[in-house]
Amino acid sequence: MESKKWGGVREGAGRPKGKTVTGERKGRNIRAFDDEWELIKQFAKIVKTDRQRAEELLKLL
Repeated sequence: MESKKWGGVREGAGRPKGKTVTGERKGRNIRAFDDEWELIKQFAKIVKTDRQRAEELLKLL
C-alpha cells in the first residue's frame, strides 16, 4: 500500500506574489475616540484619493 500525502504546499496555491501598486502601505495603530475616528477616516479617504487636496487642507491649519 502506497502512503498518500495530505495537505502541504501545492504548486499555484495561495495568494499570488507581487503587488499591483508600486510601494506598500504599512499598517499603523492609533487610539481615538469614536468622534475623532470618524474625522480620521474621512481625512484618510481624501489622502488616498486626492493627495494634493489633502496637502492643501493641511496648509490651511
